[in-house]
Amino acid sequence: MDLERVKREVFSLVGPDTPGLAVGVYTGGAAVLTAAQGAACVEFGVPVDERTRFDIASASKQFTAACVLLLERDGKLGLDDDVRAHVPELSLEVPVTLRQCLQHTGGLPEWYGLQALTGVPLAEMTERRLLEVLTGIRHTSFAPGTGWAYSNTGYVLAAVVVGRVAGSSLAEFARERLFEPLGMAESVFRDDASVPLERLAYGYANAQGEPRRADTQESAVGDGGLVTSVAELAPWFGFLADGRVLGADLRDRLLERAVLADGTVRPYALGIYHGEDWFGHAGGMHGYRSNLLYLPDPGVGIAVLSNQTAIDPVRLSHRLARLLLGGEEPPRPEPGTSAPPERLHWHDPAGDGTLTLEPTAEGIAIPDVGVFTTGADGRWHGTGDAEGAWLEIGGDRLLLRTGPPSRPPVVFHAAEPPSDAPMADGVFRSPELGIDATVSDGEVRVGRELRLPSAPAPGGAWQAGPFTLRLHEGDLLVSGAGLRRMRFEGTHG
Repeated sequence: MDLERVKREVFSLVGPDTPGLAVGVYTGGAAVLTAAQGAACVEFGVPVDERTRFDIASASKQFTAACVLLLERDGKLGLDDDVRAHVPELSLEVPVTLRQCLQHTGGLPEWYGLQALTGVPLAEMTERRLLEVLTGIRHTSFAPGTGWAYSNTGYVLAAVVVGRVAGSSLAEFARERLFEPLGMAESVFRDDASVPLERLAYGYANAQGEPRRADTQESAVGDGGLVTSVAELAPWFGFLADGRVLGADLRDRLLERAVLADGTVRPYALGIYHGEDWFGHAGGMHGYRSNLLYLPDPGVGIAVLSNQTAIDPVRLSHRLARLLLGGEEPPRPEPGTSAPPERLHWHDPAGDGTLTLEPTAEGIAIPDVGVFTTGADGRWHGTGDAEGAWLEIGGDRLLLRTGPPSRPPVVFHAAEPPSDAPMADGVFRSPELGIDATVSDGEVRVGRELRLPSAPAPGGAWQAGPFTLRLHEGDLLVSGAGLRRMRFEGTHG
């Protein structure tokens, strides 16, 4: 293994006075390299080192799932339990199992989207307060077990279940049953964001240049919230390798992929994605980005932790794996000569999202996604910030793949162009969230503080910030930000 190449790459990416980056390389449950560069606190010039702790965001999910599996092994719950059996105050009209919560197959609406609508500040979002929001939800986005849609909500509910079944918080249970046995004493679920933690790196948003403070605010955990360091993660990679300490049975259960009702096998297991020759999970929240990657064939783990947003940890961890093991860089797609697409307006019938393509001198621009240029393989490939994304157009069908390579592309169908008519005024109410949505003079006002201008979108919809709005039989349907057609009923007020 060429560890020096990995170290040089880390030092070339981050300066000593910029937000930081820490990388760990692991074999046999031990760190063979830790490399750290940059600042844990830019204001005071505190450097990052191997023991600097970072919020690893959604990479935390595998640890939450392991806690659920420990309770299953104890005989205190089952993965196929209806989550309502443990959280009876939920109003869900159909059963959603713990397995579906952990594998994103339950159709649960994304709680970050609900938070945006309700306006409950993230700084006040404790588990108790978030559960108050979730208990009103009656409908799932699809019949549980029939589809897949990433949703942090299932993991928050899993954390609630762990707390109630174990008689302690997820943080306490994980400390006692995961971290202490593994020798990860400084890893902790941070379920009170107001409590100072030693050696915790401050978060920074710097993707647009000069860094701005962007720390974790919410105290609800399970979907994220684990704070750890590259020095601490070595035994976890040992567990991922062969189940040491916690048991091979637990490790094998953690890696079981989701199977839909029609037999379709999804690449997502329990808090872990499967790739072609790897498994792992990324995380991103506020001013933190991370990726935990394990390659079973060489038996190598790689952790990329950062307190900034300018680095793509998924792309970097795979690049480091190639540098480490002598692999070849994937070839850049050869330029192509495809003509601009004839159809510019598209609609995703599953999520009710819309897309408008904008031809440019460079290729195609997609607002809020990036610029795509044509390739010899017939696809359009993202450039700059959209590098790694692609879109493929065939007749009335468009595929768009963004995010980690393990996530499937979104399927769009050709749609009518946006109308010229503004959205009609009206007042609508969500019985699930107990909030109103008011449309007046083209502005949409929702909940405590959301105020967004609306504009016509393809397929008879309107766009307001990240949300797609659609009028249906006198009601308002809201999609986007992890929500699918959340219904606000029309009123006469």
